[in-house]
Amino acid sequence: MAKTFFEKAGIGCIASGIGLSVFVVVIFFAIFGRFFREGSRIIDKTIDADNVIYNYEWFKQRHQDVQAIDTKIEQANQAVNQFKDDNGERSGWDMFDKQEYDRLNSVAIGLQQQRADIVAEYNARSRMANRSIFKAGDTELPETIN
Repeated sequence: MAKTFFEKAGIGCIASGIGLSVFVVVIFFAIFGRFFREGSRIIDKTIDADNVIYNYEWFKQRHQDVQAIDTKIEQANQAVNQFKDDNGERSGWDMFDKQEYDRLNSVAIGLQQQRADIVAEYNARSRMANRSIFKAGDTELPETIN
């Protein structure tokens, strides 16, 4: 018995549909397979033992750096205040007194600016998903520093 046109067309449509599906799957994996592999590589690099140690130590060191510079800022501000107390009103200062005050004040301001840079870097890394995980569970390390 001869197949009708519609029966032949149905087999052709099924074959075309299967072929198109295979084509779409191949294209999908060709395009998106790379992203899946890259994600795996990122995880491997992030969880690498050397990277884990480096990032944990980095957070610990930066936290200590902030505490150390806070002490330096306090000492610099004390030096500025002590200078003002020792030398009285600015109107009575000579040129050398004014230069020394400016120097002491510049040191204090420079330390404050340096602290702002250290804090900004700490807070930026603290917000990075692939870095912040290395300080998780350490109660000494703050989430961010003000």
